Amino acid sequence: MSHNVNIACRLESQAAEQAHRRAVVEPCASKAQNSSRTYRQLTFLQLEELASSYADAFSRSGIDKGMRVLIGLQPGVDLCAVSFGLFKLGAIPVFIDPGMGKTHLLNCVTKAQATALVGFPKVFVAALLNAQAFKSVKIKISVGVCWLPGVNNLHKLKKRRGFFPAVELNDDDIAALLFTSGSTGPAKGVVYTQKIFNFQIDVIKDQYGVTKDDVDMSVFPLFALFAISMGMTTVIPDMDTSCPAAAKPKRVLRVMEDQGVTFSFGSPAFWKVMADYCEKKNKKLISVRALVMAGCSVEPALHRRFLNGILPEGADIFVPYGATESLPLCSMKGTDVIGFSASRSENGAGTCVGKVMSDDVTVKVIRITDEAIANWDESLELQTGEIGEIVNCGPITTREYYDAPEANEKSKIIDGEKVWHRMGDLGYFDEEGYLWFCGRKNERVQTVDKMLCTDPLENIFNTHEEVMRSALVGVGADVNAEKVVLVVEPQDTGLLNDEPARNALIQDLLKLADSRDDCCLITDVLVRSNFPVDVRHNAKIKRDILRDWAQAELA
Repeated sequence: MSHNVNIACRLESQAAEQAHRRAVVEPCASKAQNSSRTYRQLTFLQLEELASSYADAFSRSGIDKGMRVLIGLQPGVDLCAVSFGLFKLGAIPVFIDPGMGKTHLLNCVTKAQATALVGFPKVFVAALLNAQAFKSVKIKISVGVCWLPGVNNLHKLKKRRGFFPAVELNDDDIAALLFTSGSTGPAKGVVYTQKIFNFQIDVIKDQYGVTKDDVDMSVFPLFALFAISMGMTTVIPDMDTSCPAAAKPKRVLRVMEDQGVTFSFGSPAFWKVMADYCEKKNKKLISVRALVMAGCSVEPALHRRFLNGILPEGADIFVPYGATESLPLCSMKGTDVIGFSASRSENGAGTCVGKVMSDDVTVKVIRITDEAIANWDESLELQTGEIGEIVNCGPITTREYYDAPEANEKSKIIDGEKVWHRMGDLGYFDEEGYLWFCGRKNERVQTVDKMLCTDPLENIFNTHEEVMRSALVGVGADVNAEKVVLVVEPQDTGLLNDEPARNALIQDLLKLADSRDDCCLITDVLVRSNFPVDVRHNAKIKRDILRDWAQAELA
């Protein structure tokens, strides 16, 4: 008999092995600021029973294997139960980041062409007001009371019943459709197969030493599904996860302390907010053994802040490298950053993202081109130390975007039965096999004589005590002869209104640029507050917006 690879079997196994341990915990709304915090929680058995009852309700509503289903739920118990209920049927949940803005979100809804929608009542009001984008939706199921015609209430559909077994699926069956954040171009639907999901779970569990004693808190909602699948208790943070940089650290820390969180996943922007609060209030993350930071490069300074006082002794930071299309490829420990790569990064080497995490995954660096590459050829690969585009292939690599032939042409390379994914990132391998990230390919700056990558040079200027972060941009109509400009966000935004102080900082940075061969092409330094960033992690700098701003400032 064939082995059922349906991701829902992971929950079924956990319910059998640790039925009465907590699976998911979410904070309940608190009426008074100082009142005791209460929580809603389900054991693995209770979550499995709820997912089974939801699967039965979905099935009787007409949702079936292979059907795309839009998810309009906030992180919590219901999102977990609904997702696993759909997985049981072999239906395809469609996850779209609500923080990407109305226009992008509706474009994703239109692209998905989903047959069903499961969401909170307010989602159906939005669907009614934007009927064109949702016109493919025939089955509407609300988690909560919704009086709109044609919308069924999930809790009324749900009948008390026993175990609903996960349908038999194969490795190549689609598990979910995840849309990219759209931070580096139009959001695209990434096709996740059962094999990819299962491989990700196994790699993360093995590499990060996850055990059933761990308690997870993820600021990226989908990681909660991974945590449950690995047997961890997952705790929902008390915050709006669509805007991690705006988190209220006091509320988040209270949940972490109440629930004894040992493992937590968030973007560098979120962890910076937490570091600021912990240092100001002299707090520690006393129960945490592992922080995972992902979404963009993590500056060595942030590692130092956590490892030198906020985390308990023996705890560490893990920084996985990858993308929605293939994650995780590599990983770096915070202690290794401090001991091995930080000084190199701060001297212009780029950001070390570690070694490849699995022997089953292949990562290479190929020559830089903006053109499509139809077929793989070994001559594409560069030598050790040469900067090029990072590509990968293996069981973690998604093979296609959903209904996006142009995106597939630009990002995928066919190699017989294999498919290589082009990351759109620039980097190189060093002599020891470590991969170094140097920035996005479409953000490189091209002068008449030289190509400049963003990450290595920005790391140099980010070490200046008055600089919070910096962004290298190319200005000018000729993309092959750009003017090199450094935009800086100061630590003290009051400096923007202090002309002498601002000019002094600019001259100091220009002097630093002139002193280095790799930075001497920088002709202008501009100071600006509030860098535009991506919606998913609030961390990736949108250099295209800064480029247009710099162009206007220098005109």
